[in-house]
Amino acid sequence: MTLAFKAKFVRCADAIDGEILQVTFDTAGQSEDEDERTTPYVLLSQNFEFPGPATIDWHDGSDYNGGSEIRSVVLTRDRVLINLDCGLDIDVKLSIADSRFAKLSSYLRKMLDDGVFISQ
Repeated sequence: MTLAFKAKFVRCADAIDGEILQVTFDTAGQSEDEDERTTPYVLLSQNFEFPGPATIDWHDGSDYNGGSEIRSVVLTRDRVLINLDCGLDIDVKLSIADSRFAKLSSYLRKMLDDGVFISQ
């Protein structure tokens, strides 16, 4: 199964001096009411304070899900492909400035180590 969408918003955030990193691919603005969400998003998160892999949560337009293991992430200039161990592939189209792409690449490398392949 594949969850495919175009991200209108790509956000990279950190907390506690970089101990927590998050990357969000979203179809709705941050001001939207999450209880009434009907559009997809994907959130990757890594908390370096505790051992363990990065986590992923998503909304497919109907329901929330998460907790699957991230097998791989392929990032290109206009797309991110995420393969999960639950049999779901996530295909997100994106269009962001070069500086934001560089930041996104940096965050994903830090969060996923060798689990991410980045192609310019």
